[in-house]
Amino acid sequence: MNAFVTKSDLDAFKYVADSVKNAASWVQFVSEAQLLDVKHWLGDALLNEIDEQLTSSPESLSAANELLLSGGKYTYQSKTYIFQGLKAAIIYYAFSRFTSRTPYNYTQQGITVKESDFSAPASDKALQRLTTEALLTATSIKEETQLFLRRNSADYPLFKCSSSNGRPRTFYVIGD
Repeated sequence: MNAFVTKSDLDAFKYVADSVKNAASWVQFVSEAQLLDVKHWLGDALLNEIDEQLTSSPESLSAANELLLSGGKYTYQSKTYIFQGLKAAIIYYAFSRFTSRTPYNYTQQGITVKESDFSAPASDKALQRLTTEALLTATSIKEETQLFLRRNSADYPLFKCSSSNGRPRTFYVIGD
């Protein structure tokens, strides 16, 4: 599957020092975000359609799928709405994975955290907060993207509004 998001797309949303924006690791996080975080609510069929159009060439992307990916303005019941698009959701899902795993180096001797005289690793609590923040942002963008897809369902026949991808989930709080 193609990565729908590039490092230059990341630059538009988040600042990450150039020295750590390794192309190989970013593609891994984007791939995981697309297949593990997005596929279950977008659906295999629509995800596959976008991938096939991008595989042919970026110019073969339909106007509807370009809007879905990039976001923008759309009109629904005589009102104009703005949404961020699928790329933004993928960026934040990938960024949450990137944030939680980047401090760690996997070596023959085990997992290490790089330290130097000029920096200190972030605490586990700070990493968890940053990861959660990115994940909550991704979830918010997902919900506005799903709303866009439901409102424009005629343009996206491959998107199926099921209970898992079309409606908000209900959460029950147990206890005080």
